[in-house]
Amino acid sequence: MPSDPSRVRLALDALAGPIAEFRAAIAGALGQAEAVLAEATAGPDTRTARAQVELGAFAAGRIDPQAFADRFARVSPVGPAATAALVRSVSILREVVVRGEELFVVEVPPGGELTATVGTALEQVGRAFGAIQLAELVRAGRYQAEEPDLLLAGGFRHWSRAARRCMPPLVVSLAGEDLHATALTDFCDGSAKLLLVVQGLCAPAPLVRLITPGTFVLQTTDRAGLDRFAAQQGPAVAALLPQGTARFLHDPAGGRESWQRLSVVELPEPPRRAVGGQSAWQQAEDLEQLAALARTPFSIPGAAAPAAPALGESEAVDRLASWLLGQHNPQES
Repeated sequence: MPSDPSRVRLALDALAGPIAEFRAAIAGALGQAEAVLAEATAGPDTRTARAQVELGAFAAGRIDPQAFADRFARVSPVGPAATAALVRSVSILREVVVRGEELFVVEVPPGGELTATVGTALEQVGRAFGAIQLAELVRAGRYQAEEPDLLLAGGFRHWSRAARRCMPPLVVSLAGEDLHATALTDFCDGSAKLLLVVQGLCAPAPLVRLITPGTFVLQTTDRAGLDRFAAQQGPAVAALLPQGTARFLHDPAGGRESWQRLSVVELPEPPRRAVGGQSAWQQAEDLEQLAALARTPFSIPGAAAPAAPALGESEAVDRLASWLLGQHNPQES
């Protein structure tokens, strides 16, 4: 099923801030890598001429520019192996910069694996992180050609903690039948922001099993909640789903308990048919799990009626406060 350009555009617009931040960081890293390459491969005459200009006329006849350049070089001259590694690093970073918005959009082919698609999309980013690290090693004079090639270790499983905190946002377009959200758990770390644009028939609550105390999870059918999603500092997963699916928002900042963090806007009826290999029973279980996580752990007693059903947090607080005030006996005070 082809992607929906309008919904993909909506997703990219919602993530404009994080995308711009990542692109600026990579562009800055490219500039630094190019400077390291220029310094590391400069010949003696170039280094001497640059030092002479930097020292100025006052140093003429007093300071030997060649000795100064040799002693205070920004980057020491490097051998062929380090030069080749730097050239590859600059090339990788340029490719990332040139790709523009394409870097942040991937499409799962019909019947394709969500995990493999996301993993492949992040490999080039991982190689860019390796390129940045390699250029820094050369600049600091610590590059060792015999060590593992950082430019080949692009898979997310190899990313450092610092790299995962710099993970770029990703818009993933796919058919509802190919949405198996539990496959994304491996990527829910650092500053991950995965926004799924889903077309066609879809399970009603595909993201519910991603809900953990520290993960922001959003299911929406429009732009509602995407601003909060884009502003998250920790891992976040959102899905733009077709009408008729569950709509909810799980915000780790909401409180310690799941019912404090979770707001359910719409909870549809359980489906009657399988979707993408997920049976109707499994889909109904996801809906029940969503309702259970959102349910308050207490009920509000009434004056002459049985306990009321569990309520949302704000309504529960108001009702409980009113009930407590109603129990106060002025004669006992």
